[in-house]
Amino acid sequence: MDFHFDKLFHSGKIYTMNAPGETVEALVVHDGKIVFAGTNEAAASYPVAEKEDLGGRVGIPGISDTHIHLLLDCNNKSYVPLNKARSVDELVETLRAADDGGSDLLMGCDVTMSDLAENRYPHRYELDRVSADRPVAVVSHCLHVTMANSKALEMAGLTRESAAGDACVSFYEDGEPDGIIREEAYGKYFAPVLEGLFIDAKYRKTLLEKHIGAYARQGYTTLHAISSYPSVPPIEYFDQYYEMERAGTLPVRVIINSAYFPDTLRAQTGFGTDMVKAGAKKIYLDGSLGGRTAAMLEPYSDAPGEKGSLFYTADELAALFREAYDSGIEVSVHVIGDAAMETVLTAAEAVYPASDERCPEKRLAAAGLRRLRVIHASIARPDQIDRLRRLPVILDVQPNFIHSDGPFVTDRLGSARLTHFMPLRAYINAGLILAGGSDAPVDPPLPFLGMECAVTRRSTEGFPKEGLLPEEALSVYESVSMYTRNAAYCSGEEKIKGTISAGKYADFILLDKDIFEIEPTEIHNVGVLKTVVGGKTRWEKQGGA
Repeated sequence: MDFHFDKLFHSGKIYTMNAPGETVEALVVHDGKIVFAGTNEAAASYPVAEKEDLGGRVGIPGISDTHIHLLLDCNNKSYVPLNKARSVDELVETLRAADDGGSDLLMGCDVTMSDLAENRYPHRYELDRVSADRPVAVVSHCLHVTMANSKALEMAGLTRESAAGDACVSFYEDGEPDGIIREEAYGKYFAPVLEGLFIDAKYRKTLLEKHIGAYARQGYTTLHAISSYPSVPPIEYFDQYYEMERAGTLPVRVIINSAYFPDTLRAQTGFGTDMVKAGAKKIYLDGSLGGRTAAMLEPYSDAPGEKGSLFYTADELAALFREAYDSGIEVSVHVIGDAAMETVLTAAEAVYPASDERCPEKRLAAAGLRRLRVIHASIARPDQIDRLRRLPVILDVQPNFIHSDGPFVTDRLGSARLTHFMPLRAYINAGLILAGGSDAPVDPPLPFLGMECAVTRRSTEGFPKEGLLPEEALSVYESVSMYTRNAAYCSGEEKIKGTISAGKYADFILLDKDIFEIEPTEIHNVGVLKTVVGGKTRWEKQGGA
């Protein structure tokens, strides 16, 4: 019997992302990988078992979300969205309208302080107006603040006595907790309540089966699933994804990045299958700008008494780096404020060999292929960027924060520090690798929204009109690269994914518009027609284009 390759995709316009503007017409695929990428004429010489005419449609490599709290994002789809509330009263009324009279926990989500007329979060007695008998809790847009009514505080065992002296819990003047819980207090009081459901493997599996297909519809072929805080139960487990892979129902590749490496999850980076792998250890160093818990060197401009907080000293962080690498685990660190950036730099300089090598790939090689993912990197001064460029750093950024943080970031930082916010162009000019993620459910997992924000430096509503630091804008090619070729560097997979090249996974998507030829302000409207993972169609829009 004559040998045949599995499939030929032909007559398309597929951007390879190997270089700006480079396209191919055809792909020959076998055993889930690309055997040939080039012209229709050259591809015709390959004997194949199946052919598919792409009809001139445009494609790009499969998209990765390098930072998504996957199970939380699936779970939050059952929460009451509060992003349209413009006052505490509106927030309360929205929750009251959603209350079906049950006795279980009623959860609200996606609250941004600056969206509310009061410019503060609702406290317990205000949430008691939703229900005095049912526990009610609300999580902020940034996920770093939880608000609870009296019944929820009772359920969590949080009292003036149990929380005495806890800097992450707020109190009324009479000493009673006001229901506003920040950062580490979440893990101490509310994680056993709010995340108790995740202990149930059946519950996790049901969530995934119900929602994970939505990511393929957005063009994702790889998701970097980020675990929760180390003080709460883990929710990203290998078996839940392996079971779906064995059943043939896992539509995207999953890379687990967990606070539980290496202690609880005794796996090394790269361990797993083509579809499910171990990624990096996740370390939280500070909080968020929205909750004013990101660690700043100087106080917030709109709250002179607040500077946020750090969870580790530089020495403690360096020790965590060494422990992880000794166990074969790469490291990723949540860093938003400039004080957190200073701390991670000091720790990294104590662990990694510095190099003036301009080429980032060679700089990574000089560090023994040990990579440091700095997640968010929302604020960095020029001197800090100069230090970053000498380290084996990959910046895992969220350009969509320009859309969501834009309305309040000027107030938080003031005009002088604003110039240090999301300095994407400065990062690239310094020779740093930028990868793109959404941080869902903090922001929705919409990759084309993130790409547009990186290019326009504006929200999709056009705010601010002139762009937020327009000098930091990227080209469309650079923006798409963050979610394709650069994203592969986060997991050390640049040789097997991220571009359309022979020998790499046959992961690609077809689009309803040519992302490189439309107006940048229309990028967020790009739609996905087909998502292919390992040469197999995992999602396709019915009715075609």
